[in-house]
Amino acid sequence: METGRQRTRRLAWEGCLNVRDLGGYPAANGRETRWGAVVRSDNLSPLTEAGRNALRDYGIGSIIDLRMPDELEQLPSPFAEPEEPGIAYTNVSFIDPAVPPPDEFTTLANSYAGMLERFQPEVSEIMGTIARAPEGGVLVHCHAGKDRTGLVCALLLELAGVDRKTVGADYALSEECLRPRVEEWLENRPPDERAEREKELSKYSPRAEVMVEVLDRLDQRYGGVESYLLQAGVAPQEIARLREKLLS
Repeated sequence: METGRQRTRRLAWEGCLNVRDLGGYPAANGRETRWGAVVRSDNLSPLTEAGRNALRDYGIGSIIDLRMPDELEQLPSPFAEPEEPGIAYTNVSFIDPAVPPPDEFTTLANSYAGMLERFQPEVSEIMGTIARAPEGGVLVHCHAGKDRTGLVCALLLELAGVDRKTVGADYALSEECLRPRVEEWLENRPPDERAEREKELSKYSPRAEVMVEVLDRLDQRYGGVESYLLQAGVAPQEIARLREKLLS
């Protein structure tokens, strides 16, 4: 990909709302994250033909779909067909449907921390898949591109040595990106129903402090993201390869 052109974090791929490049963040040892290396997005099924072409033109070489099997069935990926040239598609569900969910939702940070605890084999497979991805940009997505994708991208940015405030801010950008979808969900509702929906949305709002709290917990429990990933089963050479992919 060109290196001299003006870069934009939010990418306009027609049909998707939450497409962002993880490049350009200050990282460890005076380096910065590499533009075009990792892109995060929401579900790709709404992409128009122009949107699909924009994805191809951006240099995406592989797509890692974090959704569960029932989500794939309801909204198939337009890139899952084997005849798509030049793009490797892999589905690695972040969530194992066979693992019982918690009895009740408490906070979003608790939910995320629980996911990282319960789904360590899945996290390991996701990270290994990114590390082994072929040449070209890696696109990681789930349904909204907020929760599962947010966790994976936060782990990647931490590995690259991006400061935690910036990692939290990157996660929180999803709120702005997804606002049109939220407004549509709230539009023309009776006042009591709208108030209830707004209350529900606030519980799941991607605020920077939520991700910062999750990463702080990994520090306390495992000694940091790298130690967590090693315990989850990510090989040291895969961690080295992830850093190599991410850093310019």
